[in-house]
Amino acid sequence: SCRYSPFYLINIVASEGLMATVSRCAQQLVHVDEAGRCHIQEAAAYLGQFEGKLSVIGIAGLSRTGKSFLLNRLLGSQHGFTVGSSVNPCTKGLWIWGEAVQLAPDHHCILIDTEGLGSTYRTASCDMQVFSLCILLSSYFIYNSMGAIDEHAIDQLHLVMKLAAHVHSRSEASCFSGEGPKLASNFPSLLWVLRDFHLQLRDGRGKAITERDYLEEALAPRPGQRERNAVRATIRDLFVERDCATLVRPMAHEANLKRLDCHPYTSLRPEFRAQVDSLVAKVYAEVKPKQLGSMTVSGPGFVGMVTEYCKAINSSVLPAIHSAWTSAVLKQSRHCAQHAQHAYEEYISRQVHARLPMGPLQLQEGLDAAEREAIQILSEFDLESTYEQQCRAELKSSMAHLRAKVEADNLEASRRCCLDVAEKLYDELISGGVNSYLSLEQLMRDWDKLRELYMERTAGPAQAEVMSTWLLHRMTLSVQRVHVELQRGVDTNPVSCC
Repeated sequence: SCRYSPFYLINIVASEGLMATVSRCAQQLVHVDEAGRCHIQEAAAYLGQFEGKLSVIGIAGLSRTGKSFLLNRLLGSQHGFTVGSSVNPCTKGLWIWGEAVQLAPDHHCILIDTEGLGSTYRTASCDMQVFSLCILLSSYFIYNSMGAIDEHAIDQLHLVMKLAAHVHSRSEASCFSGEGPKLASNFPSLLWVLRDFHLQLRDGRGKAITERDYLEEALAPRPGQRERNAVRATIRDLFVERDCATLVRPMAHEANLKRLDCHPYTSLRPEFRAQVDSLVAKVYAEVKPKQLGSMTVSGPGFVGMVTEYCKAINSSVLPAIHSAWTSAVLKQSRHCAQHAQHAYEEYISRQVHARLPMGPLQLQEGLDAAEREAIQILSEFDLESTYEQQCRAELKSSMAHLRAKVEADNLEASRRCCLDVAEKLYDELISGGVNSYLSLEQLMRDWDKLRELYMERTAGPAQAEVMSTWLLHRMTLSVQRVHVELQRGVDTNPVSCC
């Protein structure tokens, strides 16, 4: 097991998870300008000091999906890497934390945060350059995405892998590592993190599966899908070591999600915290030193890798993903889709979330109205037909994801409300409000009254569930108790219910 030194500014100790004492700030390692050129920054000089083994944990994914939050948890903190709520990305290029984590006397670990993909402030080419550079530099790569694994996320990861492989093969770093089958040895371990994940992990037969099983099933070949299967095969071949982790939504209300770092870690959902703590432990247990071929990379060697990969990108060996015109159109299309999605989220927050819990029909009407408003907003933009179809598809996908979250929130809100009402009515009418029962008929009249009031004061999908479980259980106990007392001939004494 790894040892953690108490003599460094960042100390990680095993005490109810990993905790860190942070006394420095993030430093930029690589800046990617608007033209897509990479510029090495001051953090490279710091990294060049480490002569021992160096592990590198990198994270990438869509903008505003909580990458920086996860890295801060790897530091055992709510603060560190910038966590923001606006659409303007807080992280430009590649950044590292300004103090390495010491895993052993001659083994350090650095954390790389990346600019979020899909920002309207960047072209797709810049996105892919940042993403591919993070893969090439990492020994443990965290791919952060929202919801379930879908074809779009697989395609994006596949494209970046192809570009990363191209950059590596054209850089001088490839001279030390070999080509062909050895290319996989230069790719990091993959941990695909699925945020706001709400699906049940079960296979086609309904049997429970692990998160890793879910990933393998998503990457498995499909009958009659030759091109799609080739994409999946590439991911499997290059990410030899791969796994998956799922995280539920950290907080119930949308507004609170915008600045998670402003909330105490203990205020987040217990299930979410347990999953994050497990993820952190998993990462540190599995992270390995960075290697280039068969060579273990030290600090100076890592800086050399950064230099060579940046040279390769700046020499235009990374093929342009889109023409300037296509990039501009895509950028505008993204902006339109995000504007429509924002309108959908605002409507949900204002007209639906504020009124939870709701009955199924009322919830459906609210969600449908929000969707109509978002689609209407998107249709007001003058987009080319091809991109309008793409934006509509992406908007529908994001709305479906949020719809599922709202339905889950409604169930949770309904369950809380129904339990609260049931407990109060039980205390008032059965347990504490009546001192004696002379017959079972008298008890059942109170239960009929309780059931009537319960149906009037509750709503939502958990209404029947709470009645058939919590209330039915207590009704059964009360009937049994009264029946026993009556059998004993204590009709004249007060009968208290459980």
